[in-house]
Amino acid sequence: MKKIIPLLFFSLLFIAGNLFAQTGENKGWPSADRYSFISECIKTAKTAFSLDSARFYCYCMQDKVEARYPKAEDVDSLTEETMNSPEWQKEIKNCLNGFWGTKDRDTFLSECIVAAMEGLDEEKAKNYCECMLFKVELKYPNPEDAGTISEEDMKSPEWQKIIQGCLKF
Repeated sequence: MKKIIPLLFFSLLFIAGNLFAQTGENKGWPSADRYSFISECIKTAKTAFSLDSARFYCYCMQDKVEARYPKAEDVDSLTEETMNSPEWQKEIKNCLNGFWGTKDRDTFLSECIVAAMEGLDEEKAKNYCECMLFKVELKYPNPEDAGTISEEDMKSPEWQKIIQGCLKF
């Protein structure tokens, strides 16, 4: 696990200049809308779940909601009836099934935040690392496998897309 944190930070620095220099089309929700969705979701979800489970669930749901509602303002049309549909209930159940334990998540977050704070302020580092935790956990259900990610892997287009997405928070 400790091997992945410096790699995530290296990749963060590698693409940060490119991301912030981009002047083209902005895809997806604005970061403020993502942050607001996840913050409100976590406030609600942690009344029923542990903080780490609520965090995983909310990042998962934000990803699914944004995929179906590419414009943040369109989420206003999402109703309780829609959320109770079999299609959405399946998505919700998928998001409720986290993979890592609390200790693995806490270790990842604390190590990632310390590394990311070398290039970001604390709030942005925390948001970036929470997003990366969700993405890494989805890709590697076994936390030991996450430690096998190499520096070369992090340079791949797939990982660069993941990292850029997390920098938008």
